[in-house]
Amino acid sequence: MIYGIESRRLIFIRHLGVAVFSAILVYLFYLSYSAWGVVPALFPDWGADHPFWRAWAHAAFVLLFLTLIISPAATLWPPIKRLYSWRRELGIWFAVLSFGHGYAIWDRWARWDVARLFGFEYMEDVGGYILFRPEVGIMNMMGLIIAPMIILLVVTSFDGAVKLLGASAWKWLHTTLVHVIFYIVMIRGVLYLFYFFQYSPPNWRAYPPIWFLYVFLGMAIFVVLLQACAFTKTVLHRRGRKQKNGIIQIAAVIGIAIMFAMPLVLMMGTVAYFDNRTIKEPPEFTQAAEDYAQNFEMVIHEENQNIYIWAKNLDSAPYFRQMTEISGEKVLNQIYRYDDQTLYMEELDADMELVWSKIENVRPEDIGILEVAIETGGWAEQYGAGEHKIPFSSGELQVSIHNVGEIIPDTVFEIPDDIEFSSP
Repeated sequence: MIYGIESRRLIFIRHLGVAVFSAILVYLFYLSYSAWGVVPALFPDWGADHPFWRAWAHAAFVLLFLTLIISPAATLWPPIKRLYSWRRELGIWFAVLSFGHGYAIWDRWARWDVARLFGFEYMEDVGGYILFRPEVGIMNMMGLIIAPMIILLVVTSFDGAVKLLGASAWKWLHTTLVHVIFYIVMIRGVLYLFYFFQYSPPNWRAYPPIWFLYVFLGMAIFVVLLQACAFTKTVLHRRGRKQKNGIIQIAAVIGIAIMFAMPLVLMMGTVAYFDNRTIKEPPEFTQAAEDYAQNFEMVIHEENQNIYIWAKNLDSAPYFRQMTEISGEKVLNQIYRYDDQTLYMEELDADMELVWSKIENVRPEDIGILEVAIETGGWAEQYGAGEHKIPFSSGELQVSIHNVGEIIPDTVFEIPDDIEFSSP
């Protein structure tokens, strides 16, 4: 095998050791974003999925970090060369964790839907796909790009590949691909860890803190600085064999090394600069919306249209119903039930007949439960039961609030037993 390791038993033990280390990393990262770091009552739409797929990605990055630092560290401190052979196991298990992360996204975010994976949703009303989440599409496109690179690194991590390609070609392939992967991972990581989770209008949604952001950037800076130092030492040492290095030559080599590290230094500087200046709490005019009723019933009146809204257990196990009537005739009825994670819809078809359809595997955040809580639940909490004129962006809304704080009967959210569902 590579680096002269021929004992299958030793190879198995090494892989087992890295596998156990990887599993521990995934578990600890998961705990740091779930049991240790998030209060569900404060973030009702923060489910188990975010910590789960994030844990795989963080653990994979730790293995990539270890893989990248061994070689330059050995150049600066030769005794570390004994760790060279571990780059193979670390690289292979980096691939395993990376594809674990990819599968978690595919299964829990995209739900086996290619369009959703890249930020698109099919809209029946328009008969085509609409781009809803461009930032998600860009991130997953990055993942798609590096996936074949990771596979290629894994399948060429054996003696047969070295013999087939030759040592120099094999080294060029691995060095090139691992650095391309590293920089794409850095851009993808900053997009997710920093840009995704900021207060932004119109919802001003609050997210749990991401403690790994500066650790992630710090590890990356350490990698490139270590590589830059190893580069400087190697070049000056080789030049010193032939001729004495002058001040100009030394300064030029150091300048090249600095420029090598500069991209990630600029990335960290940009993040730190804006992170220090972005708001950490919602603006004052949104503060009132942070308190909202968990259970309420109301009717919004607009000319000849009435919108009936019922909500139950918004922070824990949300149930929600919205029914629209025009001139006293029902035209739309939507019911979300948390117990079966399904959105039921009764709406007019082409023949102007009310028909039922349903969408399964719908999480509360998919239908904007938090937005409902902040807006209509905020009205219920602020104004209480009674008739109210509530200021709105386009004027005033006439709202009848019938119930605040009392448990809504289960019958409100029941689905008729004798209905037949059509395709949504």
